[in-house]
Amino acid sequence: MRMIEMVHAYDITSIHCGGTIDRIYEPEDSDQLRALVMELHDFHILGGGTNTIFTDDRITKPVIRLGREFTTIETVPSGLRVGAAVPMKQLVSYCTRNGLSGLEFMAGIPGHLGGALFMNAGTPEKGVLDVVKELEVVGLAGKKTLYTSDLRYGYRYGDIPEKTIITFAKLVLEKSVRENIRSRVLSYLRKRRNQPHGYSSGSVFRNPEGKAAGYLIEQAGLKGIRIGGARVSEVHANFIINDGTATTRDIRELITLIKEKVNGKFGIALTEEVKIIGQ
Repeated sequence: MRMIEMVHAYDITSIHCGGTIDRIYEPEDSDQLRALVMELHDFHILGGGTNTIFTDDRITKPVIRLGREFTTIETVPSGLRVGAAVPMKQLVSYCTRNGLSGLEFMAGIPGHLGGALFMNAGTPEKGVLDVVKELEVVGLAGKKTLYTSDLRYGYRYGDIPEKTIITFAKLVLEKSVRENIRSRVLSYLRKRRNQPHGYSSGSVFRNPEGKAAGYLIEQAGLKGIRIGGARVSEVHANFIINDGTATTRDIRELITLIKEKVNGKFGIALTEEVKIIGQ
């Protein structure tokens, strides 16, 4: 098992800010992971770093990031068994090449499978857990299997218990014509191509029922507003862009301002989709 000390959160998250992390552990297999969880008891979980923002403080709580065993894709009856550390881009490409349909709607969504599963990433109409039969997880009680039929998951919510690390997922997919899959993948990529560029964590807020968070933020007159090195994107108001100098404090203050302004104008309380973690 690899252990890395004094890691800058700037270097391992897509928004490029935050403090220094004392220790990151990278267990290479499920046995190492289980032993580590039992030893540490309290920890942060890090996937691809696309939806995570660390505080500006020194992070003394250990961080766990999955290693080599969890980057595999294998064929099983009715679909695939996929490691949680597999990047979504790689998984969608694998399915396209092998004529497996069901994940096209995840095209263009960054990060790793584990993080996508934990928050049930996808579209308002369909989340990644809709194509999953079961999850293999490790927690304080050891290894176990979670069946999606037992989870009360929904839009941007996976119903995964805290301190539970997803290690593998069994996906139920259908054989289809590769050209048809590729066409659907390209359609989703085109839809997401116009998303803002620059350092960000993707969508900051969940869409309230029947509303688009970006539209509400724009109508509240907040496009382009800046605090320190953080600003609301002029392209899509549900994105906060770091110009390279933003602190997590800048971003948190901007999030607070957005919530206050939208609630004041529309009476709607926005809920963060990004996860800010620290002490």
